Amino acid sequence: MIGRLALLALLATGCAAMDAAPGDDDNVADGPSLLAPWPAPEQACVLGPKEPTRLLLTTTDFSTGALTVVDPDALEVTPDVAVASTDAIPFVDPLGGRVVIANRFGLDYLDVWTEPGFDARGQFPVAADMGSANPHGVAFAPDGTAWVTTLGTSRLRRFDLARPPGSAEVETIELSAFADPDGNPEASLVVSCGRSVYVAVQRLDAAFSPVDVDMLVAIDPDEGLPVDLDAETPGGQGLALQGTWLRQLRTDPTDDTGRTLLGLTTGIERIDLDTRTVSWAAPQDAFARAGIGDVFLPQSFAVSADGTTAYVAAYVADFSEVQLYVVGLDGNAPTAPEPFASGLDSVERTLERIGDQLWFGSTRTTAPGLWVYDVSADPPRPIAGPLSTGLPPYSMVALP
Repeated sequence: MIGRLALLALLATGCAAMDAAPGDDDNVADGPSLLAPWPAPEQACVLGPKEPTRLLLTTTDFSTGALTVVDPDALEVTPDVAVASTDAIPFVDPLGGRVVIANRFGLDYLDVWTEPGFDARGQFPVAADMGSANPHGVAFAPDGTAWVTTLGTSRLRRFDLARPPGSAEVETIELSAFADPDGNPEASLVVSCGRSVYVAVQRLDAAFSPVDVDMLVAIDPDEGLPVDLDAETPGGQGLALQGTWLRQLRTDPTDDTGRTLLGLTTGIERIDLDTRTVSWAAPQDAFARAGIGDVFLPQSFAVSADGTTAYVAAYVADFSEVQLYVVGLDGNAPTAPEPFASGLDSVERTLERIGDQLWFGSTRTTAPGLWVYDVSADPPRPIAGPLSTGLPPYSMVALP
């Protein structure tokens, strides 16, 4: 059972130790930014394989860590295929056959593995001037380079992972113009859409509470600079989201161009990158009615193949457990999240859908491992679990 204080401690593991920055407001507006029109995506956005066939988990008991691979068709779990850290978040390059692990707070390096044998291709340091860089998000450009956000600094980095580790960082983009008064915008998620890149900034205080709206900041692909959407307002202005604390992004299955995103905040938002518009697919008042509207409660989500339904993992109000919910998008039933599984726990994003199977990794001592649900049923029904993952599940992604 994880209470609110314990949860905040876990959030600190993934969010703490920013570079030291002056407390003066005048450091907020002075970072380099480009006053230019919003760059629409050049290509479809890439947030995972189009037709996933397997799952990859990082696992940890907070003393050691590992990678675990899952074959959904066989309901077969192969634990400990490689060693990982205690704060390891996986990202998959669907085109390049690579898995990149962001080793976060206090670790500050990337692990690179090639598929399918998980052959090690190197460790790449992610440096900070002071404190922990805390790499948080990885997105892959068409040329094979990797964009990396660092929650502990105001810099977006680009790595050429084919180079030696000491010379792999090939570009740095300053995001401090979009920061709150502490000088750091707390950049977390990142998505690439061809050469176009979009970075989520959260603007958190020292207690990891939001102090301003979440925004998506576009990077101009020709100039290599962040785009300020409002030159009349002090500081950099990105595309403001309607909810708070962007946890996860998915591509919207209802947009064949792949240029619209769904984002989990205090609801589920639709982000049209072509038109620069944000709307609710599942509004935050619906999440509030279900008791999961607090900023710290939602954890992860997955979307049905037709885009009419979402599945959400969220803490209940007293943080005593994680429940799984189903909610319709765009007015489809159910219009508010309805729980279909309870008595679970998780620390990071461990919810993925492959076909009609919904997979969830639970850390709860009385319900450990992987649970599988049939989402063709209404409500989704359990079909397997718990399947042992060796060490407890930590974060999960789909593999091609």
